[in-house]
Amino acid sequence: MSSKKQSKKKPNSPNTQSTSKKFKVTPEMLKNGDVLCGLVIRFLHNRTKENMFSLLSCLRDSNVFVPSTISADPTMTEVGGKGDNPIMFPVKQSLKITPQIYKATDGNLYIPIYSRQENVRPENLKGASLVNMPYTECLKILKNAEGCSRFVLDPHLYNVVLDEDLVRISGQLPSRLSTQ
Repeated sequence: MSSKKQSKKKPNSPNTQSTSKKFKVTPEMLKNGDVLCGLVIRFLHNRTKENMFSLLSCLRDSNVFVPSTISADPTMTEVGGKGDNPIMFPVKQSLKITPQIYKATDGNLYIPIYSRQENVRPENLKGASLVNMPYTECLKILKNAEGCSRFVLDPHLYNVVLDEDLVRISGQLPSRLSTQ
């Protein structure tokens, strides 16, 4: 006879359920930024690795708001309208988005990104436009931003800093968006 006790756990007990259980995430769930903003707040209240990965996973699939200047190459335009009243339309590939870059007191440069449009203070735009774009596009912009390798999520409100390591991790996470 064995002296070891074997404990049987119920399959649905809270102790055996995985907190990383996968569920379907749809673009509609992430559309207005409320889910991402909620995860930012949750992380700030409980700075655990699990909460950070939930935040990064959601960020990876979200659109964010980026204060930027938009310019077009005037040589890359299409002419529309009537001959006596032409209208110039920039060709999509000719648009250049240049994000604002903040220099923090620590000397590092950061690109500000916002989870929701409501989180942006108009006085912090400094004449820039607010561009809504996928976070994955922000990663490409950051890669080309000279001397800048970090994001600050919801600056002037929550100030979640995504340093080089967190940016790298966020870019490597698989999408959790449902394909159906």
